Amino acid sequence: MGEVTDKIYKMIIDNLHITYTPDSSTEKRLKNEIGAGIAYIKKYCSPCADFSPGTRFGQMLCDYVLRAESGALETFAEDFAEEITSERAEYEVEQYAEAMGYAET
Repeated sequence: MGEVTDKIYKMIIDNLHITYTPDSSTEKRLKNEIGAGIAYIKKYCSPCADFSPGTRFGQMLCDYVLRAESGALETFAEDFAEEITSERAEYEVEQYAEAMGYAET
């Protein structure tokens, strides 16, 4: 599972419009879902994904957790297939360019 920082946790809480202080069970569940989302996105999109608020991977993570919370996680891979494929291809091209010495420094 991916590391869940306070900044990422706060972003998810804000995205879900949670205005109360979650109990320990809810917090644990959310952090597990966030960690699973981070691991999923790093595995299928980019191992060096940035999940900061306002980034494309941050928004993708918010969508992942929203679907997990609503019981529709199985739709994530299908609905985001284009983004996942695009992000993975971009990552692999960057890695290849770096390995071949084409990357800008």
